[in-house]
This record gives sequence, structure tokens and C-alpha cells, in this order.
Amino acid sequence: MKAISIQEAQSQLGELIAQACRGETIVLTDGNNEVTLEPRILDLEEDSPELEAELLKAANGPFKPYSTEEMRAACDRILQEHRSKSRSTLPRCR
Repeated sequence: MKAISIQEAQSQLGELIAQACRGETIVLTDGNNEVTLEPRILDLEEDSPELEAELLKAANGPFKPYSTEEMRAACDRILQEHRSKSRSTLPRCR
């Protein structure tokens, strides 16, 4: 177990969380108050059914990654539109 004041922890919070994730218990102190950081595995079904449902919706939803061909076609269309707009705003020579 490692105890550290909140003031000291501020500059090393990332490392303290990493240590807690590796199994070390970290106690943050602030005067007479203490908070313990300890590793815990998140169980979506138990901890947050709503979050689990949203993640499943996102993973199984109607959205899928674009294929290479779809991305190229979209980029080509955008470039053509941009070039058309750029040409129409250029001053014309007489």
C-alpha cells in the first residue's frame, strides 16, 4: 500500500493510476480524509447496463467503416466540388 497526499499526487496522477491498475493499492490523503485507488475489473452487465446497451448498439449499429473505394470516391467528389467553387471565385481576364 502506498499513501500520498493529494498535493503530491497531482503531478503524478497518471503513474499512480497505472500502479493501481497493476495491483498496488494507493491511498490519497487530504488532511483527515482518505480515498483509496484499487484495481477493479469493470463488469458492464453489473456496473452499467445502459452503457453496455449503448456500446452494443454502436458496435452492431447501421454504421460500418467505409471501403477504400467509397473513401476515394468521396474524396474525389469533395475535390471536384472545391475546384469548381475555386474556379468560380477567380477573377476573369478580359
